[in-house]
Amino acid sequence: MNDQNGFIRHAACLLFGAGLLSSGPGGHAAAADLGPYAPAPQYTVAEPSPCWEFEQSFSSALGSIRETARLFRSQDREFHRLKRIRENDGYVGPDISLNAVMNAEQIDVSTKATEVSISVDKARQWGCFPPARLNRIQNEAARIKQTVGERAFWTDPRTFW
Repeated sequence: MNDQNGFIRHAACLLFGAGLLSSGPGGHAAAADLGPYAPAPQYTVAEPSPCWEFEQSFSSALGSIRETARLFRSQDREFHRLKRIRENDGYVGPDISLNAVMNAEQIDVSTKATEVSISVDKARQWGCFPPARLNRIQNEAARIKQTVGERAFWTDPRTFW
């Protein structure tokens, strides 16, 4: 029983000491505001910078088209391998289904490249970043769009009647 009372007194002293440490210069501890009042000004949420939003937009879109281009190139090799095998009847086959997937990826790359271009143009208007950096980003997106998004597929006339 004596150990339990000692523990309670020790815990009470620790809580009292913590209260003294957290109190301000006037000796009053700041309580948490749980009521329907506005938060203190130091805790307000500020809107992100437009430059930060532009950078997030073109960075995520550029990363997406890089990944899609990497996948597209590997699928392109597989597509040409399947074309040599000729396992389709002109309407159904593994190369035709892969071609449909690759066409969807081309659309995705073209859309994301346009998003990069728009974000870079807005960042250029706001003067957010050095022009050389924006040019490199826009040129890379345009190059990927040209090599992936605007690629025409070779079609064997003997397999597509």
